[in-house]
Amino acid sequence: MTGISFAQALTLYVWFMLAILLSLLLLIARFYQNVSHERTYYPAFALPIVIFGIASVRDAFIDQLGGDVLADLLWFSGGILLVTLCIHLYNLMTSGR
Repeated sequence: MTGISFAQALTLYVWFMLAILLSLLLLIARFYQNVSHERTYYPAFALPIVIFGIASVRDAFIDQLGGDVLADLLWFSGGILLVTLCIHLYNLMTSGR
């Protein structure tokens, strides 16, 4: 039985910190939707957390940072989804100011 390597532990630690930050963003979007009554699609902010979690576990399981096509595609798709949601929330909150 092998122990967990430093790279594996760091990968999972970074995901937990990212999940906390994205959870705060989800709560901000929910608060704004409740206050302004504009649709922010705040439950969709949970999807990048899950996608990044799957990619992190895959990277930690194979004990390699990068080079795995599936994990890289998951990181990319989660990032694109997160950028799209953030731009949508930004445009709602600033109203094009």
